[in-house]
Amino acid sequence: METKFIQYITDNTAAKKVEDQVRDVLGAGCGWIVVDTKGITDERIREIVEAIMPLCLEKEAFLLLRDKVELARDINVGGVLLSLDGDEFPSHARSRLGAAAVIGVEVNTTDKIAALKGLDVDYAVLTPFKNNDGEGAALGIDGIKKLCDYMISEEIEQPRVAAGGVMASDADALMKTGCNGVATSDEKAFTA
Repeated sequence: METKFIQYITDNTAAKKVEDQVRDVLGAGCGWIVVDTKGITDERIREIVEAIMPLCLEKEAFLLLRDKVELARDINVGGVLLSLDGDEFPSHARSRLGAAAVIGVEVNTTDKIAALKGLDVDYAVLTPFKNNDGEGAALGIDGIKKLCDYMISEEIEQPRVAAGGVMASDADALMKTGCNGVATSDEKAFTA
């Protein structure tokens, strides 16, 4: 099976501890981890990163935090994924984290996508489905295709990653929309 899943987003609501989730997906070949910081304390985030950082370094995997720019800087994480409804601006994240940091931004409208042209952002996240907690956009496959087509027609060159409520069975359809990769919290995507 061709690898389509480039990113694993930890699931704070799962029965399995985040550290164990990351250990498993890294062992299955995943090379990019985003620690979802929603609903957990900075102290818990620090514990998670302390436990998984050596594993990520050993596997040469990217490690990012969701939204927490200052914390990412303080604990030397490689970048951030900024939420659609977050308070952080990509320019602030870049100035705080430096040129080598990986910065992703959720963008679910053509206006937000058009704004990417002037931003130093490494990748765009398009949300096809609601997240497990019921939040987030629900653009569907057709909506993602329209946004990918728009990015291509406008020559907006950031890679496009579909993330949000994505299961292993969604990968093929999402890749056909023009996405460059898919992110998931479904561990089965890396072990199937």
